[in-house]
Amino acid sequence: MLLCLACYNGRLASVFDNASEFKLFRVEDNNICPAGHLSLPSKDPKDRTSAILACGATTLICGALCGCTRDIIESTGIKVIPWIRGTVDEVLEAVKNNRLDDLAMPGCSKGSGQGRCRRQPGRRAGFHGHGAKNSITNFK
Repeated sequence: MLLCLACYNGRLASVFDNASEFKLFRVEDNNICPAGHLSLPSKDPKDRTSAILACGATTLICGALCGCTRDIIESTGIKVIPWIRGTVDEVLEAVKNNRLDDLAMPGCSKGSGQGRCRRQPGRRAGFHGHGAKNSITNFK
């Protein structure tokens, strides 16, 4: 798996649109190795999606992410794990120990895969309950 972290100053950017770089890591047999980074001069979501694709990333971990951008990224086959916070080292340790739910942003339910932070497919943005079933702990 090629993991992409949307970062700003050594930690996950609190909002995907504010990430200044993508840090890439190869994850194999519970070993995580740096695989490069990409500076992001453009804030255009289409440019960012193209950059993720060009890097060959299979999974994106990021902070807050609007539903439209998430839908675009996921439509390319990339697994998106949003609403995560922490330093790069904290996130990598959580990935290694299968504990990403411990780094869920405040207000995002643990164990329910982003809970109220994920809008339901086909629904407009806003609060729509806790219907998400996509676990953030078992993404491998």
